[in-house]
Amino acid sequence: MRTVIEFPEFIHKAEKLFGTDERGKIVELLSSNPNTGKKLENFGGIRKLEWIQHGKKPKEHNIYYHAGSNHLPLVIIGIFSKHEKLVLDKIIEILLHSKVK
Repeated sequence: MRTVIEFPEFIHKAEKLFGTDERGKIVELLSSNPNTGKKLENFGGIRKLEWIQHGKKPKEHNIYYHAGSNHLPLVIIGIFSKHEKLVLDKIIEILLHSKVK
């Protein structure tokens, strides 16, 4: 298992959305499987894990993290809902487009 560092924004939002137990499950999953999720192209190793919050209406959230190397801690950067993801995707598209120039 890897050491995990959680950004304060992730902790606050995950606690609000899921509670302590569910947040712990996310951290445990990433700690034991640091290469789970999809690696984002051109972002230096940042990965995205899709997490489904079950309930009356299942809600999809995307958790962004950097697994680093085996000798470094895994860093959980943030969590975004599907709606927020659309905004984030547009920002990423703009950044990638400006990087190509």
